Amino acid sequence: MQTDVWIILDSCAFLTQKHPEGRLVTIPDIEKELVNKQSIQYHSNLKEHNLDIVEPNKASEKWIKNKADTTGDLDVLSNVDQKILALAYELKGIIVSDDFAIQNVALYIGIDFVSCSGNEIGELRKWNYKCSACNHIEDNKDNECRICGSTDIFRIKSK
Repeated sequence: MQTDVWIILDSCAFLTQKHPEGRLVTIPDIEKELVNKQSIQYHSNLKEHNLDIVEPNKASEKWIKNKADTTGDLDVLSNVDQKILALAYELKGIIVSDDFAIQNVALYIGIDFVSCSGNEIGELRKWNYKCSACNHIEDNKDNECRICGSTDIFRIKSK
């Protein structure tokens, strides 16, 4: 792989210490997701040598929220996930992530991705939300069903 390509690292890259070569970059908030000594140390080592830490701009974050809402992934993407996607959008890089929601939005917006574990989605998915009480389906998730008032709403694959 070319070394001038931006490689945007999600937490799995630090947890597994697996990622392609290139210009490594992540967001400042990624450190909050690193849970063991090895991943924290790996992050620290990369930061000293060749890891850039960049905060995406607010316009990119807003654009990503809109796209993730379109696919139905917004409610399962953390702020960190959204920022990783926003940074990849800005830098036109390759995302390294095992997160299927990140991969789905990346696929939707045309950003390349690779998985640390080798588990990658094979197709774009769009999601709807279904009330478990009355089976009413909505495009967007609400806290409660507008038909019956149930709060037991779950994601389903759109047809």
